[in-house]
Amino acid sequence: MQRVLTVMIVEDEQELCEEFEKCFAESDGLELAAATGNADQGLELIQYLHPDVLILDLELHNGGGNGIVLLNELSKLVKAKKLKKPFILVNTNNSSRTTYQIVRNLGADFVMYKHQEGSGPEDIAEFLYAVRAGGSEMIQPEMTDPITKEEKVPLRARILEELNNIAICPRSKGYNYLADAIEIYCGGQTPNVSSVIGVKYGKTEASVERAMQNAIDRAWSTADINELYEHYTAHVNSKRCSPTVTEFICYYAAKINSGK
Repeated sequence: MQRVLTVMIVEDEQELCEEFEKCFAESDGLELAAATGNADQGLELIQYLHPDVLILDLELHNGGGNGIVLLNELSKLVKAKKLKKPFILVNTNNSSRTTYQIVRNLGADFVMYKHQEGSGPEDIAEFLYAVRAGGSEMIQPEMTDPITKEEKVPLRARILEELNNIAICPRSKGYNYLADAIEIYCGGQTPNVSSVIGVKYGKTEASVERAMQNAIDRAWSTADINELYEHYTAHVNSKRCSPTVTEFICYYAAKINSGK
């Protein structure tokens, strides 16, 4: 049995903190170590509690300080080997791509926009289970620069990040199917990945294939086209308007394996 993951939350929305507390209390593998809306207090608690996961809001208007300053101070402690880095999930109202890049540079492993589908406490709990399934430990080993993306982020988290970047809906059936398929392909292609996934979830091969294609088609019809093609650079047949399941899976498996 995998051990319980300790989670710390720096969030100034009290109601949201209470929702996380209730969600984690009902979970089998997550434990809320502490919650605060103040950045300075958050940094102190991280050094005292050494949580496995940090869920961080950036704009702490009702608490004090801000998440970017906290990340900057935390990154200094990690680089000085005074603290082991927790898995950092930024959960924010801010939708600026520039801000997202800043927090990634400061060590954030994943960024969620609060107003997108799949960003509630239960969704985040499922995400953390998936991340743990993709790596043997959530706590990262002590590192020295340079820190590569491969060292910092477990495979499953990198796959989910890519799906999130192009607005594949986390609530869709195809979301986990696509993540599983890409993960399988990262370890070497299989002749019938839909059949393998179908066995895992107790679904037919056809229903798995259909769910994956529906998730892809929905992303291509709803996502911002410029942002979409920033992350997905492979050719798409103009008659289809979106990639096939095989094209999509092969592209992302190759992209992740190449470390890009």
